[in-house]
Amino acid sequence: MMAAYAEDAVDYAKKLKRNLDYSEASIEEIEKICTLLYSAVPRTFFKKLFRKAPSDETILQMSKMLGGYLGEVIIKHYGGSWDIEDFMNGGNTIVLNTGGIKAFPIGKVYKRLTNGPEDNVAHFYQFLTEDLKK
Repeated sequence: MMAAYAEDAVDYAKKLKRNLDYSEASIEEIEKICTLLYSAVPRTFFKKLFRKAPSDETILQMSKMLGGYLGEVIIKHYGGSWDIEDFMNGGNTIVLNTGGIKAFPIGKVYKRLTNGPEDNVAHFYQFLTEDLKK
């Protein structure tokens, strides 16, 4: 399922004239796409009057798509697998298990899309892979 989301990200990126080729360098393209999406959300009162913000469902779908791609790049270069695990309050979450580390690429992209550049996905990838190289 996550591989299919990753392929959706590749197709979406093509529409934006961006190339996602599953290389580690392509993570910067994911960050640029997140910047475009975050910048498109109206934040001021006047902008909100003229432009509709994306729904929570749209943000979640984009998070799955871009997070799926992020996770698939990690798997390609460092190994690992996607799992569904019980989460707080009896819910489930999708987690990437790699090198003894549990990562949440979907959650990271969601935070990037909602919080902005402070949750940079390229930095997330860099920090995670530094741990995986040890």
